[in-house]
Amino acid sequence: MLLATYCRPHTIRYAIEAVLQQTHADFTLHVVGDGCDDETERIVRSFADPRLRFYRFPKAMGFGYVHRNTVLRQCDAPFVAYMTDDDLWFPDHLQRGVETLVERELGLVAFRSIQVRYPNLLDPYFFAFDWRLGPWSRWLRNWFMGAVGCVHRREVFTAVGYWDESLFRFGDRDFYHRVRVSPVPSSYEDRVTVLRFYAQHWDPCYALVAEPPQKAWVGRLREPGFRAEVEAALAGPRDLLARWRQADDFVAFAVRSGPRFLRFLFHKARAWATGSRR
Repeated sequence: MLLATYCRPHTIRYAIEAVLQQTHADFTLHVVGDGCDDETERIVRSFADPRLRFYRFPKAMGFGYVHRNTVLRQCDAPFVAYMTDDDLWFPDHLQRGVETLVERELGLVAFRSIQVRYPNLLDPYFFAFDWRLGPWSRWLRNWFMGAVGCVHRREVFTAVGYWDESLFRFGDRDFYHRVRVSPVPSSYEDRVTVLRFYAQHWDPCYALVAEPPQKAWVGRLREPGFRAEVEAALAGPRDLLARWRQADDFVAFAVRSGPRFLRFLFHKARAWATGSRR
């Protein structure tokens, strides 16, 4: 599995802990430093686990997809998963991913995520996964499906290619879309396996809290009753406050990411026009 990082020494420790506590323990975690600082490297190397490997590259364009591809091409594991440096997995994320791929003969499986909001509020109702508005909701879900929620077979790279190194951002959305529209069998499972701390919400707020919220939540994810709490919340009604938060998130993401999304579409359209599509 691959974890790409730039400079988040305050959260990457807990992301790695979430990986190392997976019930599917047969893996290698490749941490890809894309221009990361010395403190990030120090924290990564503080883990005395033989399953962890660290690579430090100079800063690449955008989110550094070229470095991810460099490491992915060197590996030969039959299954691939992606962690971020500020999110957390439930302990059974990898196990459920691999089992679903094998039992259903899929090439890729994607799982639902929930989020933690500032200052420390669990919000299971992120709009992109919770709204039920037909094709519009499916489009939102597909767009917000980050790589952190996906597990796929290595053969997917042969079918659709690696990450698009020409992109500045949204590489995970692009990769997921290419798999979905390809002949590769894939599936979305409405099962929560990822706890997200969206950078849009949290990056301005880490300085306001005594310690990163991931520190406490990585422990809560191991509690047997925690998943039952989440599932009970998802099965229940959404009150007005939950709907207001969904609307607020939708507007905030649209304002911040809308122009970037349009640039992404322009880039992809130009690539198609010039015959360099991936």
